[in-house]
Amino acid sequence: MCGGGEYAATLPGGNFTFEMEREDMAFPEICDLAVRNNAKRRFLFVSKVLGRHIPVSPEELRKVSATLAGKLHATLKPEPVVFIGMAETATTLGQAVFREFLRQGGEGLYIESTRRPTGGAQAFSFSETHSHATAHVIHQPSPDDDPHDLLHRAGQVVVVDDEATTARTAAGLVRAMREWRGEDGFGFFAWLAVILRWKHDFGDETSFEGMASLVEGRFSFEEVGGLAEPPAARDAIDSRVLAPRGMRHGGSRPQELPLHWKADAREGEKILVIGNGEYGFQPLLLAEAMGKMGAEARVMATTRSPILPGGAISHIRSFPALSGEGYTEFLYNVPTVHGYDRVILCLEDAAPASGHPVFEIPKLEVWT
Repeated sequence: MCGGGEYAATLPGGNFTFEMEREDMAFPEICDLAVRNNAKRRFLFVSKVLGRHIPVSPEELRKVSATLAGKLHATLKPEPVVFIGMAETATTLGQAVFREFLRQGGEGLYIESTRRPTGGAQAFSFSETHSHATAHVIHQPSPDDDPHDLLHRAGQVVVVDDEATTARTAAGLVRAMREWRGEDGFGFFAWLAVILRWKHDFGDETSFEGMASLVEGRFSFEEVGGLAEPPAARDAIDSRVLAPRGMRHGGSRPQELPLHWKADAREGEKILVIGNGEYGFQPLLLAEAMGKMGAEARVMATTRSPILPGGAISHIRSFPALSGEGYTEFLYNVPTVHGYDRVILCLEDAAPASGHPVFEIPKLEVWT
């Protein structure tokens, strides 16, 4: 652990200043910046270690996950814990932290918030007010998913996200979960685990017993000049296409590499593995497997989040949602000349029709 530094950055549309109080990893090494196309929150912290907008090595993501898990393991009571990965940005991180927590001797349940209903029973919902897609759902696990009924009974809950600016969304999840359990139900203590924690007087941190983070500090953002009118936020869950269960109904063990995926890679082969929206952990496992074979593997994912060019965003692809749902999906920083020997797009839904714009990516393979 080390103290913090001061930083400043200028992007098209705004100026940032930062005063870091603590940096377990240097702030510029784990974060870049961009301006999002969203009227409710114009700034965006683009993680270099998350595997979402910027490709990252599996080893780097695992290092971050293990560090967060270690901080939690040192703080939590030795009893089962519910981990909740926040859609869509932190679903891969959430399950990765859960995996490392189990490896360090912990036990519990992992489940994801989602903007995609499965058609199965739902436990509760909450809202992410500043987002481009505000509605989130937590599904009800089955007895096979959650044999000890931890979602309903566990006394410790950890919400995992990439960063906390106000912590209001995570606090909203905690409040909704308490209401779902009911006044006569099982109480719990809540923790928040994030890569970046921003401290503000207007934050909503009273819902949490504590917070685990790698970097902590304060920032200011000054919008400069006029920006284009952003797309309207989506305030309802789209149920026209039902999602696979995946980890949306939870599980007491992390997912494994699908048996029908035959991971094969050459020594030194440069491979980019791309997840699809909330689906990112099994693509991470594929990148890990190919890395063990000697490949230079990186992992990232598509996203619903509309971001403006500049800063961390050097290239933008937009296309109809790969799942067939009615929203626009984005893939950042994968240009036509991308330098990879293979680009593997991993989908949990059926592949789109052959004329879909995603097939314009050179050297693309689609795995389902």
